[in-house]
Amino acid sequence: MIWLWMHLFSWIVLLIVVLSAVFSRNGAGELLKMIARICYVVAIISGIMLLKYAWETSPVLAIVKVVLAIGLIGFCEIYFSRERDVGNITKVLLVAATIVVGIIGFILAGGRPF
Repeated sequence: MIWLWMHLFSWIVLLIVVLSAVFSRNGAGELLKMIARICYVVAIISGIMLLKYAWETSPVLAIVKVVLAIGLIGFCEIYFSRERDVGNITKVLLVAATIVVGIIGFILAGGRPF
């Protein structure tokens, strides 16, 4: 159960970091980037530990979530590296992608830990 809480907490922190970076006038500072990278590491480690349980629930959805989560990490890093050159559509897509990955995670967890 601790892995589920760690995974959920890292997603919430990543969502806050993404929202802060998107809505900040000055852009994402180095602190936000480092917090996001720590969230990636925690999410990857806890996701690996939870993959066995997610696979039992729905193997196809588990694969979709893994692919989307890896894509989200790449999308965040691209956004952080080019944040001055991105448009509003890219910002909306980044926030939407972060929310979609979280929703898929809740579906896989069956609504737990809540």
